[in-house]
Amino acid sequence: MPYIDWLGKDDVVHHHKEIAYKTIDCQEVVGDADSENMIIKGDNLLALKSLLPYYANAVKMIYIDPPYNTGNTSWVYNDNMDSPLIKKWLDSTVNAEDLSRSDKWLCMMYPRLKLLRELLREDGVIFISIDDAEVANLKLLCDEIFGSENFVANFIWKSRQNKDNRNITGASIDHEYVVCYTKNNGFRILSGDERKLDQYKNPDNDPRGLWTSANMVGLLPEDQRPNCHYDLINPETNIDYGRPKMGWRYDKSTMQRLINEQRIIWPEKIDGRPRRKVFLEELNDNKPAFSSILEQKFYTKDGTQENVNIFGSKKFDFPKPSQLVKLFIEQATNKNDIILDSFAGSGTTAHAVIEQNKQDGGNRKFILIETLDYAKEITAERVKRVQQGYAFKGKDKTTLYEKKITTTQLLKAKIMEKIATEVETLIEKEKANYTKIEKTFKENLLKVVGVKEIESFKEGLGGGFKYCELGVEIFDEFGELNSELTFADISKHIYFVEFKHPLKVESEALAPNSTKLKLSFPNLYIGSHKKRHLYFFEERFKIANMKKIVREQEAYKEMIVYTRKCSISDDELKKNKITVRYIPYDIKDN
Repeated sequence: MPYIDWLGKDDVVHHHKEIAYKTIDCQEVVGDADSENMIIKGDNLLALKSLLPYYANAVKMIYIDPPYNTGNTSWVYNDNMDSPLIKKWLDSTVNAEDLSRSDKWLCMMYPRLKLLRELLREDGVIFISIDDAEVANLKLLCDEIFGSENFVANFIWKSRQNKDNRNITGASIDHEYVVCYTKNNGFRILSGDERKLDQYKNPDNDPRGLWTSANMVGLLPEDQRPNCHYDLINPETNIDYGRPKMGWRYDKSTMQRLINEQRIIWPEKIDGRPRRKVFLEELNDNKPAFSSILEQKFYTKDGTQENVNIFGSKKFDFPKPSQLVKLFIEQATNKNDIILDSFAGSGTTAHAVIEQNKQDGGNRKFILIETLDYAKEITAERVKRVQQGYAFKGKDKTTLYEKKITTTQLLKAKIMEKIATEVETLIEKEKANYTKIEKTFKENLLKVVGVKEIESFKEGLGGGFKYCELGVEIFDEFGELNSELTFADISKHIYFVEFKHPLKVESEALAPNSTKLKLSFPNLYIGSHKKRHLYFFEERFKIANMKKIVREQEAYKEMIVYTRKCSISDDELKKNKITVRYIPYDIKDN
């Protein structure tokens, strides 16, 4: 398998393990106080590590738009690494002065991708926007981290609407990529395109219902089997349709079954090709596959316009349009899933999640991480305005009708007359709801768009979020538990270290907003996982404590007790299936 190497790799392959866990301190609630959405300001490497005790193996979809390797020094993670935060990290990890632009970019991405993978569910999926400069390196990097067998697709997105004539080569680079991997390829990742039902008819009144015809000639190498090359004869007319060069898609016995079941459509002429009936009611629930070439018409300029609409002026360079991220949310998530973006920028991912929830009544949660100071002024402010509404002057466009028209359809008057009637009926129905309705026909795509002149207020879509920052480290400089920790902080961390799953709050004392219980902590039950029960005894674990917890948990596989001291013999602990771990040494991530 191809292998990627670069200067500094040896220093960063285990760097994610060396990152300190920090607390996540939520400082402000915006909108719905019960919302589980979060926007975190802080270095995304530290934030990702600190999210593990809460969201390991819990995130269904990750979308990130990391900095492209362009040489543009305005990026916080730019190729020259001018950001003091990143420069400090690189200098303490590798010799930044010896590295090329690509080496530095890969050093930045590797530990972040490692942590992102730990946050994904087993059926989770990650989408990464990238351009030509690093797409090849990113593919090899993800092959190493996620496994080449978990590669899903390299989506191609036409990001520019108009051609760029500035390139000296004469090539207009109008596209970007979205590289997609899953954590475990044992799942169907994408829901697929909506099935087109208008092609299903029943002209012969077949009692089996609506049907369409399907090709029976071999297309793929696996179709070209020796037993699929034979003459196909209509048993009623004796017309011999011969054997196609690629062979038939089915062997003789399968073809005979289709003939007996009257599923073959026989052409009247000998030079025609027999086809197979496919009945609508026999189709499985899977939709047709989703194309890796994104045909939807939204561009980088649309992302810029969204920001201008929300803020009244351009606040952010080259934001992705929310419709791009929403497209992947539609394909890869269900209504209660968690979506994470660790390069949040202007907040496009949250915007897309909110819109998708509004569209299908979902309760998806978003987690955004943004490093720069604009996390509050731009990222969080955009999300707030989308949820609560904002003053807006301009045009609000809604696509009312969209249809791809083939050349064959264009030449058929009846089909075009039907389409024209559909469009005119729709326009007549909707014209009172819009300032004007625009019709366009470009590249064989007929589109009807309703335009509203907005001069007052864009209604909010509802919801809320918590604005958070990274807090203190779990351990102090001497390796002891940080005295600033609450019991909720340390309990969630211990639970994750032990079970590699986030703790679901089962006690009021563990609630994030509970009264701070500084060291020393109480003796308390933390939680359970698969009949393994976790307890915390801050000072000493005694025989009376053991008897108490054994009474509390009648059926269990194991009791795990974190404590500073234990006065019970090893034999007695083993007899009662109790494992003791010692504070602070065993609290390290094992």
